[in-house]
Amino acid sequence: MRKFFVLLLLPLLATTSHKYYVSTTEMYYKPEQQQLQLVVRVFTDDFSTALSKFANAEVRLDPDNQPEEVLDSLFGAYFKSHFLVYGLPETTSLSFVGREYKQDQTHLYASFDRLPKQEVLEWSNTFLFGVFPDQKNIVTLSIPNYKKSFLHTKDQNIAQYRF
Repeated sequence: MRKFFVLLLLPLLATTSHKYYVSTTEMYYKPEQQQLQLVVRVFTDDFSTALSKFANAEVRLDPDNQPEEVLDSLFGAYFKSHFLVYGLPETTSLSFVGREYKQDQTHLYASFDRLPKQEVLEWSNTFLFGVFPDQKNIVTLSIPNYKKSFLHTKDQNIAQYRF
């Protein structure tokens, strides 16, 4: 009887969907170029949801429902609000470089320019936290001859690396 009950439950368990909310970010610290380059990979449908909330308007990506200039401006504003590097001089600026769609992901490219040599790099990545409380953002920092990964969650979204 117990085996029969388990067999009845198996199809129910198999159809239960569990969605994972994960983004990955590659950070490349280039002291000789005075740059911190970023490549953020997010699921396109999740990013559309976050941008729609951020803009208070429907935003669809791939295919886009807004002109490229409008989306680039929105992406830049989203970056400035959700990826922060602390302790930078005013001369350092964030530049949104561009985006591309690859299968079900959006790849976003940005850089912090005129970045002086750092002793400590401290940042927070709150991408998608406003719409997905279970969101996790994995950030991998690559510096010459070394690589280290950090996990950002809603409760722990600040990371630090000492050179």
